[in-house]
Amino acid sequence: MQLAAAAIDNTPEGRDASTAGVTPVIFLHGFGGLAAQWRGLRTGISFKAPTYALDLPGHGGSLDWPGFGPPKVAAKAVLAFMSANELENAHIVGHSMGGAVASLVGLMEPGRVASLTLLAPGGFGAEFNHPLLLRWAAAQTRDELRDVMASFFGPDYVIEDKVIEFQYQARQRPGAIEALVSIAEGMSSDGKQGMLPVDDLLATGLPISMIWGTEDKVLPVSQGLALKDRVDLHIAENTGHSPAEEQPQLVQAVILSQLKAQ
Repeated sequence: MQLAAAAIDNTPEGRDASTAGVTPVIFLHGFGGLAAQWRGLRTGISFKAPTYALDLPGHGGSLDWPGFGPPKVAAKAVLAFMSANELENAHIVGHSMGGAVASLVGLMEPGRVASLTLLAPGGFGAEFNHPLLLRWAAAQTRDELRDVMASFFGPDYVIEDKVIEFQYQARQRPGAIEALVSIAEGMSSDGKQGMLPVDDLLATGLPISMIWGTEDKVLPVSQGLALKDRVDLHIAENTGHSPAEEQPQLVQAVILSQLKAQ
């Protein structure tokens, strides 16, 4: 069994150079997300490197993954995907829960990770908005989705109808909402999230870039600021929990800087 990967045309005209032999970039979505939502960023990055975007266990095409839920299960699944596709190592980009999964991949097998780009990642502090994530998991109608998604963005961001429809259609698959609720309920037993061994992660010496929005209502920006002298930290003003959508140029620039530093 292998994680589902979103397809993308990696042969656009005008590419700077062949990406053959270049270390690939793997994109990992956040809780309730899907691999397909990375398409815009992947299109820009694919001029420089091969890209992959994965549906994490319990999501999208990986909905029926056995034992889905714990981030360690997802991290092992990512490593298995890399092995199955003969990827010796990769730059890994992870958002929120996907950031925690990316970090665990780095902890488990640092030699297979060229760099980490973490967008408001989970696991870097105990505080998180668990009630909001429970609402997000259970949202069924378009109106419910629009209402809860407003909390994932900064105050000036306008959520397009097609984004709501994308999420609505994703939840029509039998078992999709039940899987999300199960994952959300398992995130905390006391209102706090599980924490990564951050010192151990930093001790690996992996290049780590982090992007965090000042208006994040899911994970407080203070968790990023606490690491300002230990990682390549980028604070995005007037930005919520979704830097990839709200600040795509910044995110792309940070990823490309990791590729250049290889």
